[in-house]
Amino acid sequence: MQNRHIYHTLILLIIWLAACEPLAPAPAPQVIIVTPVPSSTPLPTATPEATRTPLPTPTPDYTPTATPFPCEAEGGTMLAFDDFRSEVAGENLRYRVYIPPCYLETQKRYPYTILLHGQGYDEIQWDRLGIDEALDQGIRLGAVAPMILVMPYTGSIANRDSFPPSASYETVILDELVPAIERDFCTWNQAQYRAIGGISRGGFWAYSIALRHPDIFGKAGAHSAVFDEGNAPAAFNPLDLALNSSFLEEANLRLYLDNAASDLAGEGQRLFSSRLSARGIPHTYLIHPVGDHSEDYWQAHVTEYLAFYARDWPRSVSELPGCLQPSP
Repeated sequence: MQNRHIYHTLILLIIWLAACEPLAPAPAPQVIIVTPVPSSTPLPTATPEATRTPLPTPTPDYTPTATPFPCEAEGGTMLAFDDFRSEVAGENLRYRVYIPPCYLETQKRYPYTILLHGQGYDEIQWDRLGIDEALDQGIRLGAVAPMILVMPYTGSIANRDSFPPSASYETVILDELVPAIERDFCTWNQAQYRAIGGISRGGFWAYSIALRHPDIFGKAGAHSAVFDEGNAPAAFNPLDLALNSSFLEEANLRLYLDNAASDLAGEGQRLFSSRLSARGIPHTYLIHPVGDHSEDYWQAHVTEYLAFYARDWPRSVSELPGCLQPSP
């Protein structure tokens, strides 16, 4: 079943990318997809193997179509929250929120994704990469589910290797940011409709948090994430969690990783992927032949990131739960 979801997403992504930028075909990335291997006879010690295949280019069987909007908005709206004093961090951790077209008119509960920036950047990074324009176009085409995006400034606390029970950026996300978003916006507050992802250092935090809290986040994305053996205690380090976390097999987390082949961050992501593969834990890992650890690379792949986060979320607002009732 998961293979069909991934296959469908890749087909949709090819169509969407063609609609966005009619450029000459780029070299295909290496794709590592790990899924459980079905068997008629239970094998208690069977371990599915990772497969490394070229990006498929099948004949499209899906054509995205624009869904009539319940308002005249041409796109979503980016809101800036410039005053968000964190008691945990002792600093102002402002954030930006993208709300989809017709958010107010629909009165619906939307899935949401928290996107963390890389070290040395700020909450403007994802906006600069064109994430809102890409999502606007995907929604117009009917190719991507409408969602809320949350882009926080991670501040100095995220650059420290500090973890609970000490003051930690994890605590900022779970105890301050998530409650604020779900208080002030109409969100679908179930793990499968919450996602978290990040670039570089932000990718580390996204995975450290999601791997330990699958009851909060159902999807996690690591875009050139920096995973290192020594940058966190074993209980918080994604590399150790990939080896030792006892509940990952049952967590049903959707996991996505990507990096350029020449990116030094790829070493840690490859190790992480190999450890998940050895345990048969489903994930998708793409190694792109072009690019490096730069905004040019991440900007080139924002549509792919959105396709992952939005996968299996309703594309029609009529399928979303109403905002006047408590979240399901």
